[in-house]
Amino acid sequence: MIIDTHAHYHAEQFDSDREALLASLKPAGIGEVIDIAAEADSLDRVMELAREYPFIYAAVGLHPDEVGDLDEETMAKIREYLTDGKTVAVGEIGLDYYWNKESRDLQIACFKKQIELALEYDKPVVIHSREAAADTLEVVSGMYGAGSP
Repeated sequence: MIIDTHAHYHAEQFDSDREALLASLKPAGIGEVIDIAAEADSLDRVMELAREYPFIYAAVGLHPDEVGDLDEETMAKIREYLTDGKTVAVGEIGLDYYWNKESRDLQIACFKKQIELALEYDKPVVIHSREAAADTLEVVSGMYGAGSP
């Protein structure tokens, strides 16, 4: 069985054919999907999709280009969704220095906050790192410690 570990089937571009697309996965050998949130307004859609389809699971978090929206309300929503059995990871989180939509300091701070949630809820993380490998490794090493699982 194939597991699609990084999908965004909740996204608008799939609105017109999402049902047909999802129906085509099993015949193609794809047995399970992790649908990953990236923006604050995608958190609900990711969870709705995961709850509607037994073979879809959710990852909840904010992409580094979207961390300007990581306020207390969004953190509370992520926390709530992390208690749902359909949520399997915190993501898509990390650092993106290509677009520089958000400051590096804010990205790093929010990356750490979201890793803290993953540790608190014992969930793996789905990391996005673009042109930020050294800082990504430094944050992850600092949060998980060298040699940690």
